[in-house]
Amino acid sequence: MELIQVFMNKNIPHGLVFYSAESKYKVISNTNANKLLKNTLLDLGIDPITMHGLRHSHACVMLYKKVSIYYVSERLGHKDIQTTLKDYTHVTKELRAEDAKATTAIFSNMLSD
Repeated sequence: MELIQVFMNKNIPHGLVFYSAESKYKVISNTNANKLLKNTLLDLGIDPITMHGLRHSHACVMLYKKVSIYYVSERLGHKDIQTTLKDYTHVTKELRAEDAKATTAIFSNMLSD
């Protein structure tokens, strides 16, 4: 796929995904990144999502896959874990309910062994 080649282009310095030789910092603006992403997704027949939406989805997937919230917070660059907990309360509440069920099952199985 062409999109994969864009992300794996070895000629782009510093491993940047969204590179602009004309930009002072060699990256494109958030607005331009969103436009590029939208057009690429539309070309692929995928419903568009913003860069922020991708970031949020990335964090949610990590949390649902039981990656430590401490690591997720660090990866997102949050000032502290409270920011992550606040922003992802909906996920942590669901995970807590799953943990409660798992805990009950663990101790129930211990009784039957």
